[in-house]
Amino acid sequence: MAEGNNWMPPRPCEAYQAEWKLCRSARNFLHHYYVHGELPTCDQWLRDLTSCRDWEERHSTEAQISLAAGVQ
Repeated sequence: MAEGNNWMPPRPCEAYQAEWKLCRSARNFLHHYYVHGELPTCDQWLRDLTSCRDWEERHSTEAQISLAAGVQ
């Protein structure tokens, strides 16, 4: 893990917000239900967005670990 303030999230927070918004859209809801037979889960996008904002505001170690774990 990178030290200090040199580390940046893998994507800008706006990208996580756009993905979360798209995941919650009616079009995605219907498509996902039709293809997979279940409702889409947008929890991961919301967690990533929350972690990204937390990193930007407080440089939280937990947020850094959460975002870095999703990159693998």
